[in-house]
Amino acid sequence: VGLLAQVFDAPRRTLRLSADDIEALATSPEPQLRAQADFARRLGSTDVLVLGLPARGRLLGVLTLGRVAAQFDDEEVALLADLALLTGVALDNTRLLQVQRSVSTALQTSLLPPLPVLSGLTLVARYVPAGHGIEVGGDWYDAFVLPGGPAALVIGDATGHDADAATKMAELRHLLRGAAVDRGRAPAATLTQLDRVTTHLGSDASATCLYAQLQRREETADWRLTWSSAGHLPPMLLRDGHAEVLDTEPDLMLGVDPMTRRHDHGRDLIGGDLLVLYTDGLVEDRRQALDARLDMLGQLLVRTSGTDPEALADLLIAEMAAQDDDVAVLLVSIDQPAAVSTGSDTAPPGTS
Repeated sequence: VGLLAQVFDAPRRTLRLSADDIEALATSPEPQLRAQADFARRLGSTDVLVLGLPARGRLLGVLTLGRVAAQFDDEEVALLADLALLTGVALDNTRLLQVQRSVSTALQTSLLPPLPVLSGLTLVARYVPAGHGIEVGGDWYDAFVLPGGPAALVIGDATGHDADAATKMAELRHLLRGAAVDRGRAPAATLTQLDRVTTHLGSDASATCLYAQLQRREETADWRLTWSSAGHLPPMLLRDGHAEVLDTEPDLMLGVDPMTRRHDHGRDLIGGDLLVLYTDGLVEDRRQALDARLDMLGQLLVRTSGTDPEALADLLIAEMAAQDDDVAVLLVSIDQPAAVSTGSDTAPPGTS
């Protein structure tokens, strides 16, 4: 429409209009051309350049420049045409980056599972891609029920930040699920089996991972948490307004040495406890030491103690995430046991 059609056919997609050309366009039968010429006349333009912004055989837009009481020289025209070419390529690269990011994010999100509904527990998870670029793909969370009743909880981070990392993440997640359900072993033995299976299959997937089992004790209504960490960050426990890092010596990450010895760790949980599992994108910041960031996370949990887990998950991302890495968070809230009535406040039948 208007001058755009002429730009397509112009050499180097550069259209130059003199004052006489502008006056001629002002009498054109095409309304768009007349409007463009009238605008140039009101500005007092005596020399106008309409520069196409091409990229990969397409015209993404135009850049229009005008001179008042002067003309562009040949060197300026050539320089501006080169600038328009570079601008078109930059715009198209930005478009492609957005497309790649959308595809990678959609792939990663589609690979993450829905959380199960578990009696006595409230589970909330979040996955947020990096704030720029296409650095998504490695972080994951998982939760499922094991044979016999224990809840399995997983948080992990596969090496890399691209679509390949997403596929490795999916591979590790499915293999871990299979190993956990098939054998029913403790977390350390399950991670050992996962490491040996991936090595046997020739997979080059490497990752940090924390695998935990949460078993309810019916006689006391409390819970036993057992976990093993393959080089992953420690869980954080919020209890009665106090945050504690469940810090242990982490074992080697997955994909390095399948014969490495792994260890289980345990902790009793009670009603009202909140367990926070997370990936490094939540707490790592190049400007601060990791211990300082963990302290910040603990202080935030204390400050927001009693917040609904759904709202808390969003708050943790908003307050803590560094935006240059993807983040996965899994919150596990232990429900308070229901009060048991003694019947002392209930009148016997037939009395008033």
